[in-house]
Amino acid sequence: MEVNTETELQPFSSRYQSEQDCMEALIAMKWPSGFVCPRCAHTRCSRLTSRHIPLFECGKCKHQTSPLVGTIFEGTHLPLLKWFKALELFLLEGGISAMRLSQVIRVTYKTAWLMLHKIRHAVGEFGARELLCGDVKVNSDQYGRNPSRCQFSHPYASAVVAGCTVTKSGEPEQVKIRLVPHKRGSEKRANRHDLTAFINEHVDVRTSVVQLFPQAFRLYMPLRKVVREAWESLKSTYGALGLKHLQAYLNEYTGRRRLLLSGELPGAEETMRQKLLQMCVEVPVLPYRRLIERQPNQPLAAAA
Repeated sequence: MEVNTETELQPFSSRYQSEQDCMEALIAMKWPSGFVCPRCAHTRCSRLTSRHIPLFECGKCKHQTSPLVGTIFEGTHLPLLKWFKALELFLLEGGISAMRLSQVIRVTYKTAWLMLHKIRHAVGEFGARELLCGDVKVNSDQYGRNPSRCQFSHPYASAVVAGCTVTKSGEPEQVKIRLVPHKRGSEKRANRHDLTAFINEHVDVRTSVVQLFPQAFRLYMPLRKVVREAWESLKSTYGALGLKHLQAYLNEYTGRRRLLLSGELPGAEETMRQKLLQMCVEVPVLPYRRLIERQPNQPLAAAA
């Protein structure tokens, strides 16, 4: 994927030109109504600027905290400017690979890979908190197989449950796609038990009217189209993805899709960027070992 750094980073560079700009944006997102001590909830503090990363000392309990604590940026040795550039590039319609990101912001491939997975983790965790509600459709579908072609077996086909809220015009709005453990191959599909598990975990049943589509020949076609688009998009940017981190990439796709839909409104581009930054600030960093470990065969409801 080719990225024109001069063009794509222009909106970013025009606003955040220094570490100070990025730090102030992060502080404003972390404490939008002013400082709140994480230990005693006191609101008065002293700002200590003797260090590279500012510290805030509570005026009551004297606890010191950094704006990076409790965010995906905690413990980072990279300049925030590189992180904010990565966030901007993450919002490209097709995303960005770790290889390309490493070239654009001039870090190692391993560092770029870790940055993107931390952002994916934030997007996935934030998305898991927002339940589907209203008019909800749920499909038993397959990721990684083109249903228009007659194929008896496909190495990348994986059973998924896909759910979405529906607009008045009948188009999918908020979308969730979850892999079903133990079911891989073009002959494997999610059953009603898998669909029920998805609903229990990801749908607000008190405020929703849910319609199930458990059969391959009778699916909600606009939602099936989104699953197919997810495969095409991820395949074009990242190539063939194994099961180890596939759920994280699916979370990335659905999360970015929702952010981009919100960004289509007039003047909403900045809101889209702020929403992504909010996700990264509100979701704590995941330890490196947890990010790289192979996901166990877990119940559908625990997939993340």
